[in-house]
Amino acid sequence: MRKYISILMILVLMTSVLLFGCAKEKTTQTLKIGVMSDLGAAPFIIAKENGYFSELGLDVDITVFKSATDRDTAMQTGNLDAAMADMLTIVFYNDAKFEAKMTSSTYGNYVMVSAPSLDATKLEALEKVRVGISANTVIDFATQQIASNNGLDKTIETVAIPQMPVRLEMLSAGELDAATLPEPLASAAVLSGGEKIIGTSDLGLQPGVFIVTNKALDEKEQAIEQLYEGYNQGVAYLNGTEQAKYIQTLVDQLGFPPSLVDSFKFPTLTKATAADEVTFSTVLSWMKERELTSSEYSFKDLSTDAFIK
Repeated sequence: MRKYISILMILVLMTSVLLFGCAKEKTTQTLKIGVMSDLGAAPFIIAKENGYFSELGLDVDITVFKSATDRDTAMQTGNLDAAMADMLTIVFYNDAKFEAKMTSSTYGNYVMVSAPSLDATKLEALEKVRVGISANTVIDFATQQIASNNGLDKTIETVAIPQMPVRLEMLSAGELDAATLPEPLASAAVLSGGEKIIGTSDLGLQPGVFIVTNKALDEKEQAIEQLYEGYNQGVAYLNGTEQAKYIQTLVDQLGFPPSLVDSFKFPTLTKATAADEVTFSTVLSWMKERELTSSEYSFKDLSTDAFIK
């Protein structure tokens, strides 16, 4: 009798261990991420909307930001584990002893667009070209690179307007000669009568990146792997699905102008790729010239490709 009781107890214990193990595997992890109101955020939004993250056992809390300043505040106060940002941001963070790394590139084309009342080809003839930007951000960097490439570097006068929708409104109203905007806001400016001058992608620059805090890298490695798995599923969906089926979701959740629903052509995206080392070198050199940093970071100091599959 005792023998049977012992066997029964062993079976009960084994069942308990198996059940505990299964429960542990199904435990949902949480990541809090910040995204900007541009095209680079689309795979994250779609992955959450379509349930890709939850199917992987991951709860992703997404906050959409209209300005880099608000995003940075959320990151540095511990309210985010990771965020869409740019290569200037990763330098600023680490200079301030807020340790984080670039984990991938993100889609980001930052485009200078002229005001509706101006012919983009005649901007060079102006004595002064007032361009709306957000100061000391990727938009500022992009503006200076575009200006140098188009002979505008001596006449350009930047006007700091951090909120992207406000910058777009001022450009459309003719209160600026030009503005630098991420897509699809740049395309919205064209719909209002502006003309595209050139963008960072035309210059071979890829300054947009995804940044994860070192704390999250240490404590939530599996969750970050799942985030990228869901992200890549989101990319596949966007590339293989008729735009009409998802564009309204992006307009609603990312605050894109409604005019884009029937007129914007969504670009083909790529799965997550490593941040671009050449662009990082260009950004760091520019920041040193502007005396925004004196640091001598190597690309490997501030990046990891551990999550690129």
